[in-house]
Amino acid sequence: MLALSQLLSRSDTPAMPHTSSQHSHAPSASFGIGLAVRGSHVRVVGLTGEHPALAKRLEGMGIHAGSELEILQREGGALIVRIGSSRVALGAGMVHKIVVTAQS
Repeated sequence: MLALSQLLSRSDTPAMPHTSSQHSHAPSASFGIGLAVRGSHVRVVGLTGEHPALAKRLEGMGIHAGSELEILQREGGALIVRIGSSRVALGAGMVHKIVVTAQS
């Protein structure tokens, strides 16, 4: 059995690629909107799991798959985003369920 130090020093262990924080998400990679930084632009991909009531509520705010949002403010787990000319507040519960991709 190998010791932990031996496992960590093995040269055949693949290294994690280094990415800068500025380019931490490839344009096609999806991630939770809560990871988006202030000032970034994202496109909504969908929701994690089945949340029909949340989907309907977001649709009422103009947010659906394909919507482009700008992250304006982060406060705790909540976000304020811009969609078109409107500003919308998203509570932490909503934020944890929205999946997006980065936009350039």
